[in-house]
Amino acid sequence: MGGSTCSQSGILVYYDRYPGDREKAGETGVDQQREENLIMELRGQVNDLLAAVQLLTPLVRERGEQRDEKNLAYLTQGLYRMIRTVSHLDLCQNGDPVFRPRAVDLAGLCRDIGRQVEGIAADLGISFWWEIDREGILSMADETLLEQAILNMLTNACQQAGKGGHVKLRCGGSRERFTVTVQDDGPGLPPSETGADPLVKRPGGLGLGLEAARRSANLHGGVLMLEDGAPGVRAILSLPVRTPEEGGLLREEGARCDRTGGFSQLLVEFSPLLPPGRYVYGDVE
Repeated sequence: MGGSTCSQSGILVYYDRYPGDREKAGETGVDQQREENLIMELRGQVNDLLAAVQLLTPLVRERGEQRDEKNLAYLTQGLYRMIRTVSHLDLCQNGDPVFRPRAVDLAGLCRDIGRQVEGIAADLGISFWWEIDREGILSMADETLLEQAILNMLTNACQQAGKGGHVKLRCGGSRERFTVTVQDDGPGLPPSETGADPLVKRPGGLGLGLEAARRSANLHGGVLMLEDGAPGVRAILSLPVRTPEEGGLLREEGARCDRTGGFSQLLVEFSPLLPPGRYVYGDVE
């Protein structure tokens, strides 16, 4: 499930291990089917729990107990975290994930993300700054996948920066490539361990966030790079710009794919960091 890395001058580049390493590891179609079945089962369990929360919410509010409201917020936040994990598993599994390219304004997407994250960063006590270097870059891309990848990068940066820290988002490029750079002033790159991907598998999680971003970059023909920001870490998502006319892509290939079941992708991706008060059911619907 993981990606390999190569380090030069403090830069780590994630390379794809699909499909060659899959064959070397002896993975079979049966293994892939088991993964897909597991993810489907997890999605079903999450849906059942969400339905239960919907039924409980009016009863809790009718009683008017502040403690019950708080407990319900904790439960809802936990469900958002489960949605996040399932979404990342779905993307990182060895099969081919759903990929729906359509004409996307890349600068516009980054602008929307920057504006949304401003409020999130304020809740976390983090100083957040963002800018768009170039406007009007239209490319064929899966908008949902790219949004998830950028949010993953920002979530990781905010986690490393911590309260009182600083995070920067810069987006721009040329007619050939579009680049998203996320910089934090956290502790920086951890010491490498033999046979490990330390930047993907950081303490406190399953390590699927940046791996999902790496897979998204690969699906778009791009690359995810992490380098020592001195201080902190600089994450760079570099993507080729593919105009709708290239390769016969003269029209959108499908509607935007919903990977979170209609829930805010922003709140899903930042669920490990935000306070439970952000997840009072009804306010997040």
